Amino acid sequence: MVTATATAAPLLSVQGLTTIHGEAPCAACVALTGPEADRNQCPECGSIVACAGVSFDVWPGEVLGIVGESGSGKSTVLQCLYQDLQPAVGAAYFGGFAEGQRSIWDADRRERRELRTQSIGMVYQNPRQGLNLMVTAGGNIAERLLDANWRRVGDIREKASDYLQRTEVPLPRMDDFPAFFSGGMQQRVQIAKALANSPQLVLLDELTTGLDVSVQAGVLDLVRDIQRDYGLTAVIVSHDLGVIRLLADRTLVMKQGRVVESGLTDQILEDPQHPYTQLLVNCAT
Repeated sequence: MVTATATAAPLLSVQGLTTIHGEAPCAACVALTGPEADRNQCPECGSIVACAGVSFDVWPGEVLGIVGESGSGKSTVLQCLYQDLQPAVGAAYFGGFAEGQRSIWDADRRERRELRTQSIGMVYQNPRQGLNLMVTAGGNIAERLLDANWRRVGDIREKASDYLQRTEVPLPRMDDFPAFFSGGMQQRVQIAKALANSPQLVLLDELTTGLDVSVQAGVLDLVRDIQRDYGLTAVIVSHDLGVIRLLADRTLVMKQGRVVESGLTDQILEDPQHPYTQLLVNCAT
């Protein structure tokens, strides 16, 4: 990992990210929700405050973990970073966009597409969200490379073969459709697709949820090896503290849409300070 002291600026700086779901959010939504209120639904207007005031930095070569129970807002953060959702408030400065001088949420339609296809990779909890099931495994990677302006068919096929091998997908299955793959194999193809054009940042959402235990271990080992070998910069969301312990350098803990604790992963898991973090750690032991 490249530490903060060794680099001039973070690759990603998120400031005050707030996302509210509702037809007509009111001015009191944020004040009336959160951990102290023990709710994320506004009692005045019924809107859901998915996350509020979320701020963090990610440095080159670092893996940042975000942990919390279902509904804590952790996946919403990734969806905003990948432009699946537009936040109500906040800014995110990314070194791969406008030299870090404009928020990615101010990007126009063309710029958003370039961010998604060239600079940021996403691995969804459900591989079917990240894969085109009507296209072969190799074709899924080819789609990603074509979006990143690769043009030579031979080069594209060679790159697809390389990344399928790296993610331990048998090459004889390169021309098979992911719809007929197991869940673990689909996840490996999705990882290969997300990494194929060497994005500066990769977002990983509940990477192992729904997979058999033996398959989970293989997927986690794969991501750890890629991070070690290529200096992957990533944000990984999980409710599983074991996943966070294995992969993350630093960790944010979220509850009811707010960050309640942050720090080095070892510190968070060995000496949690917030009562909610203590509860999570105790339940996991």
